[in-house]
Amino acid sequence: MFGTRVIFTLVSTAFAVTTAATDFSTLPVFFFHGVTGNHSNADNFVANLTADGRNVVPLSFCETTCSLEAIVLQVPKAIAQGGAVSCAVIEEMDDHKIKRYISTAGLQNGQFIGPDKVEISIKNDGPFLTKLVPETMFNYSAYGPEDYYGKMQKDYVIYTIENPDAQYTYSQFNVNRWPQFGSFSTANFFLPVYNNVNRCLPGDDQCIYDQHRRKANFLKLEEAHFFASPADERIMPWQSSIFGCYSEVDTIEEIEIKFMNLTIVNMNDTLEYTSDTFGLKTLDERSGLRWRTSRTSAGVVMTATASGSRSTTTTCTRCCTK
Repeated sequence: MFGTRVIFTLVSTAFAVTTAATDFSTLPVFFFHGVTGNHSNADNFVANLTADGRNVVPLSFCETTCSLEAIVLQVPKAIAQGGAVSCAVIEEMDDHKIKRYISTAGLQNGQFIGPDKVEISIKNDGPFLTKLVPETMFNYSAYGPEDYYGKMQKDYVIYTIENPDAQYTYSQFNVNRWPQFGSFSTANFFLPVYNNVNRCLPGDDQCIYDQHRRKANFLKLEEAHFFASPADERIMPWQSSIFGCYSEVDTIEEIEIKFMNLTIVNMNDTLEYTSDTFGLKTLDERSGLRWRTSRTSAGVVMTATASGSRSTTTTCTRCCTK
């Protein structure tokens, strides 16, 4: 549903702090596999890039089932879940030198099985969903085809709200962007935070400071490129790869009742863009934001610039044009 790949390209501080005209073709490449993947997913990248004289390092420290762990625990390590983790890593690293970020079919704005392509989810996603969350927590296999039209999604949201500790168990709980904003913005501990739509209570100066800090870190990017494809049958909706999402409902019950009325909200009309919560609009106004749709689906690619130990996982790129 959201298998992605990430490539980090690293350069020295001297290059990172100079000009956007850096020759990225000379940089070493670090490959981050996607959910349930492993380092062998980089084989084609390794073959093609080493043939061009590039150094390629496929990372292997959180493979297969390890990548299903909670994303809130993966971000500090910058592992797995390519698209979802990469942006969060950029926002969290105050010392990053990333200049260009490129994402192809990355899970940027969460996952929600809505009316668009629901029949494909009914046909293909059952076995996959059961791998993401154990049935002792949420039993996807207990739901039939008719339940994909809102009931299963509503029940999953209720379980998430009633079991907040689930946010620290499996990544599926972190990437679920359900269309009832009030509960989503408080019960999901990952997406609302890095989209900077999490609620800061009066007097919570640390929360407000962190929101400003994350936005400032994102805006250190000179360019961000995003690819998406209508052919993507894992990321739902596929527009999530370019920060789209489903329209909102007023109550959790309406997730089921008004399921077929849900429509796609394109990036430019989302709260994140219109309110510039973490910098998308500012980057766009600086002519640094690019996105493109493609007929075919792909993985997630990222290029980064940094120096030093921890900084070496700082820069990310995702390729697209508007």
